[in-house]
Formats: sequence, C-alpha cells, structure tokens
Amino acid sequence: MAAVSRLGESWQYGARAPEVEERLALLAEASRLLADASLEPPAVMERLCALVVPLLGSACALRLRSEDGRWLRTVASASSTPEARPLFQYLIAPVLRADEGPSAEVLRTGVAMMVPRLEVEELRRQLPPQHHGMLERLPLTGSLVLPLRARGRGLGTLTVWREPAAAPFDAGEQLLLQELADRAALALDVARAYAAERQARQAAEVAAGRLARLQRVTAELSQVLTAARMAEVVVDQGVEAVGARSGGLWLVEPGDAQARLLRCEGEDSRMLADVFGAVPLEQPSPIAEAIHGAQPVWLETPDALGAHFPELAERCRRARGNPAPSSVCLPLAVDGRALGALLFSFAEPHAFDGDERAFLELLAHHAAQALARARLLEQEQRARAALREAHQTLSAIIQASPAAIMLLDMDGTVRLWNPAAERIFGWTADEVLGQELPVVPESHREEFRRNLEGAARGQLLSGAETQRRRRDGSLIQVALWTALLRTPSGAPQCLGIFVDITERKRGEDTQRFLAEAGGVLAASLEQEETLERVAHLAVPAYAEACGVYLSDEAGAVCCVATAFADGLRYPPGTPLAPSSEVVSRVIALGAPELCGSLAPDGPGGAERVLAGLCVPLEVRGQTLGALTFVTSRRPYDVQDLALAQELARRAALAIDNARLYREARQAIRLREEFLSIASHELRTPTTALQLQVQSLQSSLDRAPAALAPERLRRGLEVMGRQVKRQARLVDALLDVSRISAGRLELNPEPLDLGALVREVAERFEPELARTGTTLHLVLTVDAHGQWDRLRLDQVLTNLLSNAVKYGRGNPVHVELSATRGRVRLDVRDRGIGISAEHLPRLFHRFERAVSERNYGGFGLGLWIARQMVEAMGGHIAVHSEPGVGSTFTVELPRAGG
Repeated sequence: MAAVSRLGESWQYGARAPEVEERLALLAEASRLLADASLEPPAVMERLCALVVPLLGSACALRLRSEDGRWLRTVASASSTPEARPLFQYLIAPVLRADEGPSAEVLRTGVAMMVPRLEVEELRRQLPPQHHGMLERLPLTGSLVLPLRARGRGLGTLTVWREPAAAPFDAGEQLLLQELADRAALALDVARAYAAERQARQAAEVAAGRLARLQRVTAELSQVLTAARMAEVVVDQGVEAVGARSGGLWLVEPGDAQARLLRCEGEDSRMLADVFGAVPLEQPSPIAEAIHGAQPVWLETPDALGAHFPELAERCRRARGNPAPSSVCLPLAVDGRALGALLFSFAEPHAFDGDERAFLELLAHHAAQALARARLLEQEQRARAALREAHQTLSAIIQASPAAIMLLDMDGTVRLWNPAAERIFGWTADEVLGQELPVVPESHREEFRRNLEGAARGQLLSGAETQRRRRDGSLIQVALWTALLRTPSGAPQCLGIFVDITERKRGEDTQRFLAEAGGVLAASLEQEETLERVAHLAVPAYAEACGVYLSDEAGAVCCVATAFADGLRYPPGTPLAPSSEVVSRVIALGAPELCGSLAPDGPGGAERVLAGLCVPLEVRGQTLGALTFVTSRRPYDVQDLALAQELARRAALAIDNARLYREARQAIRLREEFLSIASHELRTPTTALQLQVQSLQSSLDRAPAALAPERLRRGLEVMGRQVKRQARLVDALLDVSRISAGRLELNPEPLDLGALVREVAERFEPELARTGTTLHLVLTVDAHGQWDRLRLDQVLTNLLSNAVKYGRGNPVHVELSATRGRVRLDVRDRGIGISAEHLPRLFHRFERAVSERNYGGFGLGLWIARQMVEAMGGHIAVHSEPGVGSTFTVELPRAGG
C-alpha cells in the first residue's frame, strides 16, 4: 500500500483530473499490486478498494454475485471519513437482488451507470431511528456503479461515492475506474481459478504454469503499442504455453471481406501462409465461423475439420498431406465486435478441458484488448500525423502564397508575417512580429481600427480596396480579405490577406485613359485641332509637358504643337527633355527612347532632373513624327513607355486621319477646280472652231466666188491650231488616266536626244514667230541613250510650251550636256518666274503657280513630265525667281531606267 499512498500524495479526486501519464502509472501500480496480492479473493478485493479510496472517491463498495447468480453480497468496502464509516457499512450491508435496480442493468449491459444521491427521507426509511441523526453528516453524493467483468461475464459490481462538493466523474475517471475494475475482476477471476486449481492437486502445476504464462503475456501486452507486436507476443507465447505445434493470428480491417494473416509460428507456418494467407469471410472456415459467431471453434479430433469444413480439409491435404489432428480457433472480440481470430493446431488429438479452454479464451480476450488499444493508438498516431501533415501543408501554403498573409491581435500586434508580406511591404518577419502593424498610413489609421472592430463582431472584408504603406514610404493599392480566428484560449484574432493591385489599378487607369483619349482624338478631323488635342492628351495626368513633332517631305522635323500643365514651375519656353537629336533619331529609327534633361527650378537658377519619353508616331508602316513627354514627379518606367507607345499609335492614326481628310478635301477642291478648268479648256478650242466654221460658212453663203484663198488659209490655220490644242488636252487626260492606273508603258530605243530637241524646236517655229520669242539651242554631239522617244518628245514639248507661254516674248535657252553615264537638259526662260512657296508642289497633279484664267491649262503638264522622266530613271527639277525667270532641268541615265 506504500505505492498507493505515494500516488495519493500527487493527486486526489476533485483536486484535478489525473493526466494520462498519472493514469497509466496508477494502472501499472494497480496491475503490480493486484498481481502481487494473494491469490485469495478477499485480498484482491481489499486491494481494489484501497486503490479507489481516497484516490478516486470518498467511499466504495464491492459486491460479488452468488454462485447461482441471483444475489449480490458486499465483500469489501472502504471509506475515507472515519466518523461516517459505521453508517456507510450499515447502508451497504444488505444483500441485493442481482436482477433488480441499477446493479442489474450494469451487469446486463456491462456499462457503468451514474446513480443519483438518495434523498434524506428515503434513507430514513432504510435506517433504524438511532442512526437518523447521522444522516445530516453523511458526506456522500451520487454514486457510479461499474461492472466487474471477466471473460465476458459479470462477477459483481464496484460502487464509488463522492462528497457533495466534489466534481462529478468525468469520462477519463470513469474509464480509469472501469480499467481498475476490469483488472480487479481479472485478478479475482484468476484468484478463483487458482482456488479451483488448488482443489485439483493433480493439475496444480499445469495451472500454475499457465497462470504465470498468462501473467507474463498480460504484462507484455500492457506494453504493446502495435498490432504486429501484439501478434508476436500472443502467438509465440501461446504456442509455448499450450504445447501447440503451430499458431497464427488473423486480423479483419473495417470494411474488409477477408481476414489477413498477420503472424504465424511453428511447424505449419508455411502451410498457414500459403493456404490461409487471406481467408474470405464468406467462405466456410474455422476462422470465418469464429469471427462471425464471436465464439471459439473447437476441433478436437482428426475428423472434425473434414466433417465441418471438407473443402478446407482437402486444401490442407494438398498443401501438407494431412490436416492437423486437433486445433482451436478463438475470436478476438471487443464489445461484441470481432477484430480477428487466433488459431492453434496440435500434433496429436487434443481434448480441451475446462481450464485449458478458459486459459485460451483469456489469452484471446487479452489479445483482443491489446489489439483494440494498439488500433486506438495507431488511429491516434495517424490522426496526429495527419494533423502534423495538415499543419505542414498549411504552413507551406502560407509560405508559398503570393498574397501577403498576416495574423493580428485585436490591438494590431502582428503574430504572423509570411514571405509574401516581406516582398510586398519590405519589412522582415523579425522586424514586425510582436510589434504594431507598420503598413497602415496615417490617413488610414481610423479605417484600420474600424476594420479590426468589425472583424471582432464578425463583419469581414472580401476584396476591399485600400492603400497601404511600404517600408520606403511609397503607397500601394491593395485588395484586403479578413477572417476572424480564435486562439486556444478563445481570444479573437484577425487574419488579413493582402494582394497588391497597384499594377492592376494602373492598368485599369491606363485603359480608361486610352479609351478617353480615343474619344477625344475621334472628335475632330481638322489637322490643327487634332494636333492640339494630341498635345494635351497626357497633360497633366502622365506628363507636365508634351510636344508633337512632325517631319515634312524633305525630312525636316519641326514642333507643331505643345502643351504644359497649369502651374508649371519651369518656364514654358524651357526645351523639352528629349533634344532635337533624340527626336530626329526616334523618327529615323522608329524606336522609342527614355531620356532626361535639366531645367531651372525657381528664381535662384537651381536645376532639377526632368524625366523624358520620346516615341515615334507610326501609321501604315510610315513614321509621321514623334511625341515627347516630360515630368518631374517621378522617373518614367517600362509601363509608362508602353502607355506612351499606345497613345502615340492612336495619335498617329488620328493625325493620319486628319491629314487624309485634309488631302481628301484638297483633292475634292482640286477636282472641282480641274473640272471647271477642263470644261473651260475643252470648250475654248471647240468655240474657236465653231466660230471659224461659222465665219467661213457665212462667207460662202454670201458670195462663194468672192471668198479669198488667203482668208480660207488663215481660217484653216486657226482651226488646225485649235484641233491640235484640243488633241493635246485629250492626250494629257489620257496620260493622267494611264499613270493613275499604273498602265504607263515605255518603249526604250536608241535615241539621239540632240536630234529630238531640234525636231521639237522646229515644230515650235510658228508659235515662236507668233509670240516673237527667240530660241537659243546649245546642244552636245554626245547625247545618245536608250529612251522612249514618244515620252521624251512629250516632255520636251511641255517644257518648251511653258517656256514660250510664261516667257513673255523673252528669249528661251535650251542647253543639252552629257557626262559618261547621264544626259542633262536645261530649259531656261526669262519670264514671270515662280514664287518659292509654290515650288514644292509645282510637279503635283492639278497644281499651278499662276492663275488659270490668265494662262489656262489643266495643271497636269509638269506632273506628267515628272512621271515620265522618273519612269525612265531620271529626275526633273526647277529653279526660279519671280520676275527673273525659271530653269527646268531634266537628268536622264543613258540606259533609260
């Protein structure tokens, strides 16, 4: 009892619930004390009561069934209160019926039952009058009645009382008391078995050996932690204890339709593994019958197996030669559920007496209990492993999550800070854990407190957009999700998940800006207004200054529109950050550039860096110019460059549309003007012809004989000139049609250009004489090449005609020179000349430098001449000064293009 007293010093009922280690220590001590106790039943029962009081209750009573099973008699008791002991012993002394009251229900079900405290009046009826005064001091409350179970039957009951102030029995204490009762019942059953064995002297030594073996097996099974170890102990010890030839143990997993061999030992091990490795439970066999019926299957004679299981006996014969002469199969059952089966086979026919059967059943019972404990332990270990795995998985998810995850106390103290939070906000976990959350800007402190208070009330956020601060002080846009968690002690905590949406918001702003820019650019087709709108698009949202640069046909680059933000601190005249060299390079290469420059910042002359962007204006594969952006708020990055390029693409399209619109309007104007001129020009020779015809017809009508030949000749000459003029006009229109349709055909042939110039000059002699113009020719003798004669004739005719028309009677000079590879023709007049602003468009279609009312013509001659010269690989140019005259130069390669 010294060991029990020492345990009692560490804990008593009502003080605190015993921990698992203390319960196991108590059970181990109880097993030792009960094992060390005398094999006399009274000693076992007294030891049990001494274990219960005062450790688990203030009083207890142990009642055993009578031999006929009808009565329950108190055989041992204990009370921790000396003054109440006489009254307590008087109360438990009467014999109870085993088939009435709570004890009957406990014995029937094998399950412990709580019995409420008896009222004082009911106790008065049970006690004599002399004990009524003690009722007020009786320190007992409701009781717990537990069955004493051994080998599946109830030997009696154990009733435990507690004082009214003590806590009720919890599940752990009930389980502990039941285990003590089971062990005491086992010890009592062993003691009874020993007493019976002692009465039979001839079997005393055998029974003692079995009992010792069972005790060793029980002791070993109490330390078993796995089903494999349990099978090893039971099979190996059982084979040796009963003198079996072989033994095996099969397990049935939940939901499995087969019993699977876990361990076998002995001479028949190979046969058991081959034939009975997996035993189908739906087929007849001793193992299946024992598992289904939860009863042992005894096969004591060599014919028993063949009589009950003929197919199995045949399989055993084929595997070994003959089945075992005798065998037994015992179920491993716990609470009516079979967990497996235990089988022993013997080399000789074996009659199992009652004691041997009891030993085997006890062995199977303890094996089943150990197996159940091992399975519970395995389940617990699996649950813990699953919990660890889940924790590791959750930790890995938190660590790998791209979203910032943090756990906060309700005062804002950080308890969790994952790597994504470090990447997004810049603070490391060591810097923020245990500190107040540093990412909240001062302007959002009140909002942060409201969010924490709302989370405590269950008002959670789902994707709320707000601002947070990085370690470098910059603000970022985040989407926030919150959840309410609780610590093991029940304290609330707020889980926050942050996703950086700065780039997404920036992208949304970009798309919105581009959509608005598209609407602005589409609002007008006027080029000047479009250029101004392009310049103002990015100011002030993305730039403090913006410039639009366009290149002309000659390749010159000029700034055509600028825009500046209101309140710009540097003067509007300050050059934009991208220099003219950068702009020219961007236009030439069609590649954007990031750049910067210095600008004055205040009256003191200090300077600051301006970030600059220059992107090309490209449309339909051509570079129209460039857009420049300047800001001092922040450096431009790659996304700004992408935005600028997209804006430039849309701006270029708008500028091109405006230019095409202007050209279309110009073309319409020129078309109307051309139609007006064409109708006038075509009508003029027709009118002259009609007048000459009418005049000659009138003369013939009046006096046919009087019509002078000279008069007729002059009329025919006038008519011839008008017909030629009209033919030239028609040819010009046909050439325009051919050139526009791409059907201008060249027929190169060896040609002396000097001879062609003389021929054309001779045709102009009447016109020269009529206008009083002198023609001077300076011709080289080496002007040969491969050219289209008809087309060059047309070019020369056009140039001489213009020189005579606009020369105002002044001399016209035609000079032909040649080099080794080229021939040059200069036609110079001293007429009215051409203004500088008209020269760039002089060779365009329907363009003219003089009024058509004064000089007539379609405005197509020089355009046609240019097309023909360029088709032959040459070049035509003009140099002119108003009032001085003009010089047209034609250069042709000798090969003729």
